[in-house]
Amino acid sequence: MTTRTASSAKKAPPGFRKKLSHFLYRHQGIEGVLYIIPFVVVWALFLAWPVIYGIYISLHEWQGLRGAKFVGFDNYIELFTDPRFWNAFANTLKFSAMVIPLIMFFGLLFALMLWGWGRTRKGTAIIQAGMFFPYLLTISIIALVWRWLLDGDYGLILWALRSLGLPTPTFLSDTFWVLPALAFVTAWWLAGYRMVVFQAGLEDIPQDLFEAAKIDGTGPWKQFLHIIVPLLKPSLLFSLVLTIIAGFRTFGQVLMMTEGGPGRSSEVLALYLYQVGFEYFQIGKAAASGVILLLLVLIMTLIGVRIIGLKSELQ
Repeated sequence: MTTRTASSAKKAPPGFRKKLSHFLYRHQGIEGVLYIIPFVVVWALFLAWPVIYGIYISLHEWQGLRGAKFVGFDNYIELFTDPRFWNAFANTLKFSAMVIPLIMFFGLLFALMLWGWGRTRKGTAIIQAGMFFPYLLTISIIALVWRWLLDGDYGLILWALRSLGLPTPTFLSDTFWVLPALAFVTAWWLAGYRMVVFQAGLEDIPQDLFEAAKIDGTGPWKQFLHIIVPLLKPSLLFSLVLTIIAGFRTFGQVLMMTEGGPGRSSEVLALYLYQVGFEYFQIGKAAASGVILLLLVLIMTLIGVRIIGLKSELQ
């Protein structure tokens, strides 16, 4: 008798359940809010709060356990008067101007090749897996392998160029070639994922459009410009945003392959931030450079969204 009474007491009364169901029915939007609360909490703790705290640190002379002293915009003024910062800023722009088009171009090219190949021949999955495989590797593996391949003394690529009688620039120790070499390695690493994204977008395009275009006598180039590109805009925008972020925040491959050299010809903003913060312990100045990098990524992303444009697709 006592057990039955205790178990029945734990249950919500029928009137409460009825009122709750009626409330959720009248306010259906609240149910959706309840579903997104866990994501919002995680986003706020691990994304929004670090950004806000980083901006806070950039306005202080941060001294770890001894606290922080408010200095206003002194860190930014010191940053803008540092020639090394402007060198890293310029290197970041140069590197991004090379790597972003490379990743997008090779990703789209491979996707188009496999998409056309897959409609007529077999074996597409094996080729796709081989092209996607580099993306599964960590940046440490990518950097070590390519540092060995591009080594000026015993690198396999330079050995092959010498065997063919071609010029053999020392890619990683030449101020002219170092950024293009890093851009190529990064594109080789990341293009496979963009290829998969573009393939998914291509598969969603109705084949009737291409058949109608062929009947009208439209060539492959015009089909690409007037059918594929407009209908692939969502995939292009998604890939472009990811690529802009990856290009501007490049760090691992530069640190492991060149350490910013030769000289400071490959030092990018992310590496500059790391060295200023963790080698010279100027945390406020490093945070200020991180804020500048964040604003740079945001501006370039908005420019990319503006160029591609999704007004008609989102209506």
